[in-house]
Amino acid sequence: MAYCLLFVNTNTCHPLLVRSTSILERNEHSPEMILNLLDRPSDNQIPLALIGILTSSYTFSNKFGIKLRSCHTDDCTIHFYEYNEHLLMCLLEPTEFDIPTECTQYKLVLLRTLFNMIIGYEYIDQKSQTNAQKLENDLNLVKFYVDTILNDERTFSFGDLTQCADTLCGFDRHIMYSCLKSISDHLRCDHVCITLSNRIIASSVGWSRLTQAEQYILTLLISLNDYSNDILPTVRDMPIYLDSIDRSHNYRLLSVRLLGQIYVSILCSSTPKMSEFESLVEKYSQPHIEHIQHLNTLLYPRSFHDNIIFDHNIQALLYINHQTHFCVSTLEPHKGNSPISMSMKKHRYGVLRQFYMEIIRMDKEQMMPYEVLKNDMKMNEMYLLNADDQNEYKCYFVREETVFELFILFDVNIPSIAMRGIAKKTIALLRKNL
Repeated sequence: MAYCLLFVNTNTCHPLLVRSTSILERNEHSPEMILNLLDRPSDNQIPLALIGILTSSYTFSNKFGIKLRSCHTDDCTIHFYEYNEHLLMCLLEPTEFDIPTECTQYKLVLLRTLFNMIIGYEYIDQKSQTNAQKLENDLNLVKFYVDTILNDERTFSFGDLTQCADTLCGFDRHIMYSCLKSISDHLRCDHVCITLSNRIIASSVGWSRLTQAEQYILTLLISLNDYSNDILPTVRDMPIYLDSIDRSHNYRLLSVRLLGQIYVSILCSSTPKMSEFESLVEKYSQPHIEHIQHLNTLLYPRSFHDNIIFDHNIQALLYINHQTHFCVSTLEPHKGNSPISMSMKKHRYGVLRQFYMEIIRMDKEQMMPYEVLKNDMKMNEMYLLNADDQNEYKCYFVREETVFELFILFDVNIPSIAMRGIAKKTIALLRKNL
């Protein structure tokens, strides 16, 4: 999906950061013609005339007490998000994406959380008023992560849409929780997490009490660490800020790779030392190394243990538990001899995301006239047919008890009458495991 992000000082109209997943059409005479949706490099500049129009439109409306959240052109929707009283984030989104507003607004929340976590809110606020050029240079630190958030296909996760933490399903977590608790107790640290790629295996109570946006960004930072040693655990020590705890205090995100895609991470202050943390992780994980190897083999990239067997017609699925604020998804529901191609994976991911957003949009719409509705009614099942040039899928949604939701992509050849039964059976299976 092609987006363009603009982070600008509203007092000077000076752009501090511009990132895009597509090239911008530079046309000073028609600044309203914003996006040219081509596959081009992401480093580009927005015409200054357009930056001036976006900034002045927002500040002008503010002077008259109007909170401008979005506006539309023939080409795109422009979403505004006020970072503070003199900094503004604008996200340009092609109209053809037809994405629910709440999904795009949460993407802006993630971007703000990213800026605050890596650079620090107070630093950004100060430098934007005293030394904009220095801040512009410092924001280079976030470019790679911004590009990842704008380009959904880099992570294949759904936490940025569902506002729930991506996790894994179908395995006994007790051993990993035991390992996590030993590390937590030894270090007297409340924030510990074990992840597989960018999905949570086990986390401490303190970690789970962070905001959903902070948890998403932290797992993103952990999974995108540049580890070069595939044999020995490698440690990464990264300074971060946490708004939900103390935005003025500098914390450390320490991460150790156990093996494969499995990491142990903690949030701490000046202690422990890197070497101490590394040896401690090795000490408490070594007795369980066979179990950890087993998890890495069985859960990556399927996200489900082999003991969970899905109907052969299921091509991809997303399950959400709003009670625990966890979600789990897979684009490869069946364990095969060879993984599916990357192009097929991207296609399934795109269709499943679009299906999720379509259900969200329908959920927000009033399905019946207001006077008919005596209670707050919600749609609990829906069937859609996706058809495009590549593949066709039958999409089925089911919700139970208002908190459990399942989105499934079925093979197009499945009889429509069979989908409901399979969906009900699948959600019952997943509710037992997550």
